[in-house]
Amino acid sequence: MNYNNTQVTLELLSSLFAHETYPLEVIVVDNGSFENPEKEINSRFPQVRFVRSERNLGFAGGNNLGIRQASGEYLFFINNDTEFVIPIISRLVHVLKQDPKIGAVCPMLVYPSGNIQFTGFTPINRWTGRNKCMTDSTIYSSSPLIKSSFAHGAAFLISRQLFDQIGWMPENYFLYFEEFDWSAKITSLNYSIVVQTDAKLIHKESQTTGKASELKSYFMSRNRLLFMRRNFGGPSILFFWIYFLLVASPIHLWRHLMLGQWNCALAHLAGIFWNIRCSTGSLLLGYKYNHLNRL
Repeated sequence: MNYNNTQVTLELLSSLFAHETYPLEVIVVDNGSFENPEKEINSRFPQVRFVRSERNLGFAGGNNLGIRQASGEYLFFINNDTEFVIPIISRLVHVLKQDPKIGAVCPMLVYPSGNIQFTGFTPINRWTGRNKCMTDSTIYSSSPLIKSSFAHGAAFLISRQLFDQIGWMPENYFLYFEEFDWSAKITSLNYSIVVQTDAKLIHKESQTTGKASELKSYFMSRNRLLFMRRNFGGPSILFFWIYFLLVASPIHLWRHLMLGQWNCALAHLAGIFWNIRCSTGSLLLGYKYNHLNRL
C-alpha cells in the first residue's frame, strides 16, 4: 500500500522482483496520495496491478480494496516500508499448507541495521491493555516457528478460505490495531498465528506516519481503547479504564510534554475523549481528526 511514499514503494517492488520466484499477483493500492504515482510505478513494473483510491481509506480500507482485486488462494499483506533480502513467500505458504490449524503466518522482521524487530507478540493483558513485541534472537533456536498472539501488520499471510470466515478487515480503526482485531477473530476460531523465523524481511518502520507524530499519538490512544472496548468486557474493562486514565495516560502525556510535543499530548487526549464520547453518546470534544473517525 502506498501513501505519499512512492520511492519507498519502488524500493519494495525492486526487492520483491529481485528475490521472489513464487507465482505472484502483485497489487499496489495507492491510498489517496496527493499525486497519482500510477505512471511511475507501472513504467518500471508493468506486471503490477495498480489500484487507486481518491481518498485515504486508512490501513484496513486500503487492504480491503486490494482484497477486492485479488484472485489468489492466499493473501499476503505487506507494508511498502519493507524490503526483501531472501525469498520468503513460498516458505510462508508452506507453513499454512503444512498445518491447517495455523490461520496466519508472519515473517521475522528485522531493522535495516540487522537487529531483530519482531519474532511475535505476547497476549494483551486484559487488565492493563499492554503486551510486548518479542525480539529475542535465541527464542527460535529449537524451531523456526514461534507462536504469536497477533499478526504483525507490516507483513502476514492468510488463506482465502480463512478470509471467507473472518470477513473484511475492520475499517473503524483507520490506523493501528486493525490487525490485532483481525487476529482476535482468527484465534477466536481456534486457529493459531505463527512467525516463520526462516523467512526474514527488513522493516524500515513508520515511513509514512513518523515514529513520533500527532497522527500516531491520536490513533494509538484512540484505538487501544477501541480495541479493548470491542474485545473485553466485565470487570476487566472497568479496571483497564482506571489504569489507562490514572497510570498509562499520565506517563504518555509527561513524555510528550518533556519533549515539547504539545500537539502530540493534545492528540493523545483527543483519542481518549473520542472513546468517552462514543461510550456515553455525548459530544465532549471536537478535534481536527474527526473527519477520519468512522464507526
